[in-house]
Amino acid sequence: MAGFYIKKVIAKSAVKGDASVTFGKGLNIIQGRSDSGKTCVANCIDFVYGGSVEKPFKETAKYDGVSLIVAPNDADGEITLSRTVGKNQVEVSSTVQGIDSGTYEVNYRKGAKNPSLNEVWLKLIGIQQETMIVTNIRFEKKRLTWRNLLRVFYLDEGRVDDADSIVEPKHRYMENTLFLSALLYLITGRTFSETDAQEEKKIKKARRKAVTDYVNGKIQNAAARKEQLEKDLQIFDGADVEEQMAAAMAALQETQKRIDVALAESQELLSSILDAEERAAECDVLINSYHRLSEQYKADIQRLSLIVEGEEAYKAVPESTVCPYCEGTISPRKRISYIASSKVEMERMMAQLAGLSETEKDVEDKQSEIRKELEELKRKRDALEAKIKTELRPQETDQTNTVNAYKAYLRISSEIALIETYADDFSNYLTALENEKKDDTKIEYHPKDYFGDDFATTMSEYADSILRECKYSNLLKAHFNFSTFDIEVNGEDKGTSHGKGYRSYLNTVMIMMLRKYLAKSAKFDPHVFIIDTPLHGFDDGVDESMPESMRAGLYRYFMNHQDEGQLIIIENLDHIPHLDYEKSGATVETFEKLNESGKHYGFLNDVQ
Repeated sequence: MAGFYIKKVIAKSAVKGDASVTFGKGLNIIQGRSDSGKTCVANCIDFVYGGSVEKPFKETAKYDGVSLIVAPNDADGEITLSRTVGKNQVEVSSTVQGIDSGTYEVNYRKGAKNPSLNEVWLKLIGIQQETMIVTNIRFEKKRLTWRNLLRVFYLDEGRVDDADSIVEPKHRYMENTLFLSALLYLITGRTFSETDAQEEKKIKKARRKAVTDYVNGKIQNAAARKEQLEKDLQIFDGADVEEQMAAAMAALQETQKRIDVALAESQELLSSILDAEERAAECDVLINSYHRLSEQYKADIQRLSLIVEGEEAYKAVPESTVCPYCEGTISPRKRISYIASSKVEMERMMAQLAGLSETEKDVEDKQSEIRKELEELKRKRDALEAKIKTELRPQETDQTNTVNAYKAYLRISSEIALIETYADDFSNYLTALENEKKDDTKIEYHPKDYFGDDFATTMSEYADSILRECKYSNLLKAHFNFSTFDIEVNGEDKGTSHGKGYRSYLNTVMIMMLRKYLAKSAKFDPHVFIIDTPLHGFDDGVDESMPESMRAGLYRYFMNHQDEGQLIIIENLDHIPHLDYEKSGATVETFEKLNESGKHYGFLNDVQ
């Protein structure tokens, strides 16, 4: 069976009438004023769980019995368990297959005619047969009982603010072994007898040999590596490496400065070259323009010369007064001469041509100077670039290689020192392994040796994730200390660094961690958890500074993880955060004192 849940608690009274509280399968909150009967509900459950015969009620309450109705999570039917105050017998009425109705003894008695109540509770979580668990270092055994397991899932008001671990308190060493064995059985389904210890011894021996071989191999590899590194260091034999490295780095820096200066100068020369080339190109444009204009002037002068020559030749031809065809008289027209104007225009153009020639020569002279300047600039830049390439850069490379060689020396020296440290650690580890062999002669039972390697890691993960979800103030890192079997926050244990309120809070988180682990990893999971006042301790004012976000975060966590089992929370009305519990599916019962003559007060009828 995958656990059970409590459906109803009934306080029995023939005088005052029965009082009851009904629960859901998920989150249940019983809230109320002080002394309103909240804790009485938890006491009633503990009473039917097999607690003290006088525990549930005050004598004046006039209540004399308790009935508890429970049901399995994965099977049909329900079970009603009824116990009368002062008696060590429980009447069981069952419709659940595998659990018989009848009278059960609270305490196991050999040869008793009635079976033990323990059978009912263990069968409800899937443990179908009597189980013997180891109780001390000598592998002596006792029966696994429901009461052995109670620390896991029932955190009462008296323990909720404990400074010690709530599941492994320092002052209960003998009981702790029994409890841890019971918890181991829930998780693994194994009892870990002396035969298991012998097998564990063989496993440890084999593991130790494997580790020894591995460590020896590491030492051998380290020795070989050290030998090779020491050979590499021989080239520096007798040298003051740090001094020489400093000198080499200084020389390298000086060379790099020279390169930077040369590159800057080369850049300036390049800029001057580009400027000179631009000026030479401008001269080319001007010379070409002047040349075209000169050719135009020459063409115009030649045209005007032809006009003058034509005019002069025409003047030498005699004028005719007789028509050669009809021999009639011809009156000659007056001739217009262009010679004078043409000569004037020719003189003007020839003057312009002469001036243009002088200008063109000036530009050509300037262009020649620019080209000489350009050649000198290119020569200087080529020489500078050659110096950078053939002198400065190789020098920089050589100096860099020298510095890197010195750095390699220092790195190799550090690596050798680290190898020597590792070798010492490996040697010490081998010594520790040899000492373990001495302890193998005597086999003792220590339950923590049998928890899985992942238990502490997983519990630490749960501690951190739960506290973060709860908005725990100033959280850096939460950790599960396997040695103390308790939670630590920011490297501090709760006992020395926190007041009652914070201790109650962290102890509640510890129960939630166990609940999550059992739900996800255990073979047997009760699936029922009870916590009486998770915020206990705020009444004294010591921890009033706890942020409201932390309180609300804790209860939101309760609401968000109802799938991990039934959770019954008992809390003072003044402390509980104002949240919409019903919307999350939670069941809420509020105990209020009524200002009426009937004096109805909390859980029990007519009890003040």
